[in-house]
Amino acid sequence: MVNPLLPEVLSYLRQHAGEGVSEYELMQRLQRCRLFEGIEGTDLLALYRKHFLIMNALYDLQEVLWQEERRVLDISPLHIELHTDPEASAQGEPDWYPELSEYYLDWHWFENTTEADVRELMAGFWQRLKDHSSH
Repeated sequence: MVNPLLPEVLSYLRQHAGEGVSEYELMQRLQRCRLFEGIEGTDLLALYRKHFLIMNALYDLQEVLWQEERRVLDISPLHIELHTDPEASAQGEPDWYPELSEYYLDWHWFENTTEADVRELMAGFWQRLKDHSSH
């Protein structure tokens, strides 16, 4: 499946190369372009699907931009940045996060995740955060 967000995500990243954007800013831009129309589900499930589509596009672009342009795409929800990293180019391929990219590049998760699954993911996240902050 080809992610319909790819062209707009790439365009937006290029516009903000070197300064970066947040996932929230990117999501707002994509919503203004009406690229999330047809996303179904409750608010939580719809948010998960929008997040998944964004992350899928980013992880797809990460490899392509590196292979074709030797540009690094750093991905985190708070800061997504496309830049040229001369040190990374000299050292070879940057350190990616294979577990995250494998998850977000697998359309199975987008198609089959239910609202109950999202609630479970969120509960696990908050529990890990709570456990981490108590140490």
